[in-house]
Amino acid sequence: MRKFFCISCFLFSVFSYSQTKHDKIKELISLSGAFKLSKEIEKDVLLNFKKRYTNIPDSVWSSLEPKINIDDLINQVIGIYGNKFTEKEIDELLTFYNSELGQKFIKNSPDIMTEVQNATADWAKNINDLVNKDLEDKGYLQSPPPPSPNPPAPMIPKKK
Repeated sequence: MRKFFCISCFLFSVFSYSQTKHDKIKELISLSGAFKLSKEIEKDVLLNFKKRYTNIPDSVWSSLEPKINIDDLINQVIGIYGNKFTEKEIDELLTFYNSELGQKFIKNSPDIMTEVQNATADWAKNINDLVNKDLEDKGYLQSPPPPSPNPPAPMIPKKK
């Protein structure tokens, strides 16, 4: 296994030196799963519009299809990565994502994000319940709420 890893690193380093920074970033984005690089996205976008606007003839959609180009977005994302990371850092990230640990990270990232979102939602609900209960116990929350000490000024209609 160690021999395989060494050979992989060597081949990766040879390959990465022949790539431009742009190509390396594209590979990084693809490997990390951070951004789905796919022409299928173009079709999905158009399909969503077709479902929403069922009265539009197919000829209109056909004329729009060439105008929807995921490459424009991909190039913007590559530019964002390029502004945040040096080429050396991109090489290091590529080495990581090609490693066994990097592959494990990629594989588990969607589940981790779901669990983090669920934990965050649970935490926020608990904080909301705690604050509301504390304020209610201290008499600050009533149902219905007490009148505001500074009611808004009445609206006076404009004269025409």
